[in-house]
Amino acid sequence: MGSGISHASHQHKLVPKNANCHYYCWGCDQLGFGSTYVCRKGCNFYLHEQCAKPKPEIEYPFSQNCVLTFRDEGSGVGSQCDACGTKIKRYHYGCLCKFQKRNLHPACLGYEKTLEAAPGLTLHLEKAAKSKCLHCGTKDLLSNVRGWAYVSLCGSYCYHVSCVKEIIYKNRSREVLTGRSDPFWTIKEQFPEDMDKMHRLAVARTERLTRKNVEAVLSAIFVVLTGNPLGLVGVAQSYVGN
Repeated sequence: MGSGISHASHQHKLVPKNANCHYYCWGCDQLGFGSTYVCRKGCNFYLHEQCAKPKPEIEYPFSQNCVLTFRDEGSGVGSQCDACGTKIKRYHYGCLCKFQKRNLHPACLGYEKTLEAAPGLTLHLEKAAKSKCLHCGTKDLLSNVRGWAYVSLCGSYCYHVSCVKEIIYKNRSREVLTGRSDPFWTIKEQFPEDMDKMHRLAVARTERLTRKNVEAVLSAIFVVLTGNPLGLVGVAQSYVGN
């Protein structure tokens, strides 16, 4: 990680450290874990590596035609991060594109490229989910932000990066107790439960569709046999109404 550094917003020197607990980065106000820069005097001051030593410019990971510049304030603050959907508060990268404005937390550029959800199932970082997220059940994070996601090669299994962070944060106390250094182990534990939830929702959806199809067929037969245009369901509802 290199040697210690000085930072204009803190009086003490910052030194590299592999944090054994979760923290909030002063630079971007986002959750952090693993490699960080921390005050050598013991102050509660943390910076992500990407916030401590930002590059002046970066290329948008999913577009070679979009270049983003580092900003510690100003334009882009208050908007949503293109990767995780949460608000930009301080440090960020912003683009100058005319048609699509992109803003990113520096830490979001440090996401692992792959995530192992289960033995033999690797999810790859993509610019958007291809199906509903296994955790939150939606495809897009917000109406104007699709959000980056970890996606299986078949496209059937997805986790928004924001949901991955949420799962890790919720399980932070268990990670400290077990002494594990890999925050993604919580996804491996969560995956069977999320798969079961997805299966139960799919079964329930199929059962609802089946009932509707049966009702439609019976109603059509009733119309043919009786000549009543209301159909079986309509007649039943009229009786209830009376």
